[in-house]
Amino acid sequence: MKRILILITCLLLLLFSYLFIPETIVNYNMSQYLPKESNTSLGTNLLVEEFGKESQIQVMISDIDVEDLLEIISEIEGVNHVSTVIWLDDYVDLNTVPIEYIDSSILNSFYIESDALISIIFELDSYSLDLMSPIHEIEDILADYQVYMRGQPLNHIENREIANQEIVKIMFLLVPIILVLLLLSSHAWFEPVLIIITLGFAALFNLISNGLLPSVSFITLTMSLALQLALSIDYALFMIHRYYEERATHSAIDSSKLALKHSFKPITISALTTIAGFSALSLMHYTIGLDIAIVLSKGILFSYASTMLILPILLIWFDPILQKSKHKMFFPSFILLARFQYKYRNFIFIFFILCLGFGFIMQSKTSYLFGESSDGNPNSQLNIDLDIMNDKFGPNNVIVILVPNHDIENEVSLVADLIRMEEILSINALVLSVDPNIPREFLPAEVKDYYIGENYSRIILTTNIYKENEELYLFVEGLRESIDSKYDDFYIIGESTALYDIKNSIEKQGIWIMLLTILGVSLIVGVVFKSYKIPILLVSVILSAIWLNVSVLVIGDLSILYIGYLIVMSIQLGATIDYAVLLTHRYIEERKENEKEQAMLNAFSKSSISIIISGAILTVAGFVEGWFSNIGSVTKIGELLGRGAFISLMMILFFLPVILLVFDRQIIKK
Repeated sequence: MKRILILITCLLLLLFSYLFIPETIVNYNMSQYLPKESNTSLGTNLLVEEFGKESQIQVMISDIDVEDLLEIISEIEGVNHVSTVIWLDDYVDLNTVPIEYIDSSILNSFYIESDALISIIFELDSYSLDLMSPIHEIEDILADYQVYMRGQPLNHIENREIANQEIVKIMFLLVPIILVLLLLSSHAWFEPVLIIITLGFAALFNLISNGLLPSVSFITLTMSLALQLALSIDYALFMIHRYYEERATHSAIDSSKLALKHSFKPITISALTTIAGFSALSLMHYTIGLDIAIVLSKGILFSYASTMLILPILLIWFDPILQKSKHKMFFPSFILLARFQYKYRNFIFIFFILCLGFGFIMQSKTSYLFGESSDGNPNSQLNIDLDIMNDKFGPNNVIVILVPNHDIENEVSLVADLIRMEEILSINALVLSVDPNIPREFLPAEVKDYYIGENYSRIILTTNIYKENEELYLFVEGLRESIDSKYDDFYIIGESTALYDIKNSIEKQGIWIMLLTILGVSLIVGVVFKSYKIPILLVSVILSAIWLNVSVLVIGDLSILYIGYLIVMSIQLGATIDYAVLLTHRYIEERKENEKEQAMLNAFSKSSISIIISGAILTVAGFVEGWFSNIGSVTKIGELLGRGAFISLMMILFFLPVILLVFDRQIIKK
């Protein structure tokens, strides 16, 4: 009766959640996760207060004459939410100056070989959902021409469209692979069904409960379901494999109880260490870490609860089907590998020390990226358009500067300094548009409203630096120094400066995130095993795997997304240590009745399948995200995670048995 009540309660909670929890709000603006006191956050809010909401896209129209273009511009200006369209005619009177007589330094910014570049300004911010309708209307107006588009609103629309498809696509690819791996490791054909039911409950609870949060980033949302499944599937495997051991001598009910009792410790440690890894991310000033930590941590808790409450019941209910559908194990015995490790344990241990040292040295040479869009999908239409437009008209990286509006002389001096900066392609400022000597109260209202707010003036720059690299950071530092020499109070807003702020916010905390993750995981392992030596050994194995994972990129001269590195480091340390915990727990159990050689053979043979399947599923989940996601940051994180999980798996299988043998006296209590 209790078992039925537990399942009915779970089903009712799931139904209640689905019906009454509000729809999840997905956030696509990564700058919102910056500290509230950062220059970008303060400046973005101030820009809206002073000048209202605004966003811009650029459109390149191929093979169009001036007369037709002017008609199209007039039509676009009538589209809802379009405030203005900027082109050559805003700077030169085309009624009096033939286009062939316009100076090329001006003309080439707008019109080259019958290709025109127009800038469309909207009275909405670049994340507004209401932008989709006017952009589609503009596309309809330009349907007879070959057009290319670029701009942040377009990137955000693409991200939304991709994110809405990603979860279904990734799970559609991942679940069949997981089922195959589960079948290979199963004792019965029906076994994978019980695992999917158990974790399916947990995944649905986690997905629906996101509606209780203020918002969830699109990066977190696209990764969370696959990662939850991959990170927690070992809980079910530990439980089921222990159940089969007990079932050889006990009834289904007693076997379920004993499996729960004996697997409680390794499963609990696994869940706690994984959550500990995520908890360190929650302390980041760049609060995308908190977003990821909350969603994945509650996912792990749901999976843990589902494994402890639902799976034992399912094992009892479906025991007859499990017994009838039993088959021979497809996995070979790994006893020969264990014997090889015992025989050559000293050489293998020395090789582990060399790997540890090599990884530590190589990881110190890593170069990082800090922006989520630095490595977008090169095959997307937006990136193709961007490359074509950059080749034709040059890049269009816009930066807005806000300075107090009461000192005209300083504005003139600042603009003069900016003109001398090679990286700046154009400057749009009031002191360049009109004579600075004209009193501002005499200027037309539309001019003043564009350049002057209640307390601040805005200066708009276009730079030729748009890719994240050291050159970009040096440019932003130089820009800040130039403005700082004239103003104590100023703000810089743009993708480049947001990257600069993100870099400064994350980079300073990176070492603390790693140390806190190590400390949290070590503390949990130490308390459970009642030993300070075991955590040192297990964490050393996983750290070597993390460093080797990063070393692969160093050898390939590739940069790493820094937030991705922190996420993967937390997952790799917090989750793959589960496999080390299981093997160590088994070894300690076996040492109570056997000498260390036999204890290791028994522990390895009883835990290796669970470890291999769990590690393989996490590896596959990472690579599926990495190879098939269309979101640049998710791709990088997925590849790093897949490789990291595989390296951790190999380190645990090949080195940990030897390490436990070498340090047997230190970890076994007599």
